[in-house]
Parts: sequence; C-alpha cells; structure tokens
Amino acid sequence: MQEISTPRRSSIPTGDARALRILAKSVYRELKASGHSRSDIVGFTNALLELVTSDIKTDADA
Repeated sequence: MQEISTPRRSSIPTGDARALRILAKSVYRELKASGHSRSDIVGFTNALLELVTSDIKTDADA
C-alpha cells in the first residue's frame, strides 16, 4: 500500500515569515543601492547559506 504524504507546513508563523521576506528585501535593496553587482549578492547569499548549513551540521552532531 502506498503512503499518502501531506504537504509540509513551515514551522515559521505567518507573521515571522513575512518579516523575514521584508528583511531579505531590505538587505537586497541595500546591497544594490551600495553598488554591489548581482554576482556580489549571489556570493553574499552563498556565504549566508554556508553559515546556516554549518550551524545545522553542528547542531546535528551535538
């Protein structure tokens, strides 16, 4: 028998998700206004994701 999966819900409450989108948009606009290229912004995003990934791995190892 095949198991039916339900859609995953975000653990972030709706208000917090909206606040995070606003923060991301603000950071993006600030980087653009400061003259950073798309490549710079992608590099920043990559560095941020690496930090989050490292933090998750550290938590998983504990």
